[in-house]
Amino acid sequence: MSVQNRFPDDYDPSSLRAIVTPSAFARQNLFYVQEAGHIRLRKSHAGLQRSSLDSYLIVQVAAGSGTLHYGGRDYPLGAGQCFWVDCRRPHGYRSAPHDPWELRWVHFNGRSAPGFYQLFGDDCPVFTPADNAAVARRLDAVLRAAQRWDTPAELNASAEIAALLAEIVTHKARAADPGALTARRLDEVRDYLIEHCTEELTLDGVAAQFYISKYYLARSFKRRYGETIIGCVNSARLDAAKQLLRYTDLTLGEIAAQCGFKEQSYFTRRFKEAEGQTATAYRRAWRGK
Repeated sequence: MSVQNRFPDDYDPSSLRAIVTPSAFARQNLFYVQEAGHIRLRKSHAGLQRSSLDSYLIVQVAAGSGTLHYGGRDYPLGAGQCFWVDCRRPHGYRSAPHDPWELRWVHFNGRSAPGFYQLFGDDCPVFTPADNAAVARRLDAVLRAAQRWDTPAELNASAEIAALLAEIVTHKARAADPGALTARRLDEVRDYLIEHCTEELTLDGVAAQFYISKYYLARSFKRRYGETIIGCVNSARLDAAKQLLRYTDLTLGEIAAQCGFKEQSYFTRRFKEAEGQTATAYRRAWRGK
């Protein structure tokens, strides 16, 4: 259910807002909208100050200018810029006195929201997206979903928020290190790791194979894929092990050896950590009776 469009006189009549009560399903499983909107000010006003609000807020400045106060600092904002804040912390934002702004925004939450915000980082809440039009489209799509609030709308809004967060986090990571390895080069490294995962691989060896500093490679790889090189290799080895568990009668020791694990005990421990069940239980469950 959503409630829409109550604004003071200094807002343009075209302004829109939807305040949403998410379903129990959405709270448990999705990124869920609490409020979404698109406003145009006819004249600037005193702005907004909040804290201790269990919500995350993403705002896009579509036109005009203003200021965000967050983390004890003031951040100037202009058209084309965005900010993302944790609303549990004190924050405030206001339009410039003689340059009323136009904003799109979404207040949201969800079980994965804190993790995404941690990836984004709290060092600087203001960013300029790589594609402002894409951000506007996603925020508009979230607002449309909030205006017709039902189960399909909740799913659509969650998907739009997830895509928006991924784009923001990825763009910020790349902007933080403009000299980082190109995506294509890192994809080549990752493809190599997966193809040769059953062999003995080390960071030194992979770095030498691609003529890259091992420290530079490790940092760039983790930033792009969210896992270490060794973590990627182990995941690929576990994928290979699953094939053998399901479609062969090899023993666990034989599977461990074929998939690049030096010891069966290490293989079985890593498998249980990853799957939440033993390799034997996995084999039994997938083979059935």
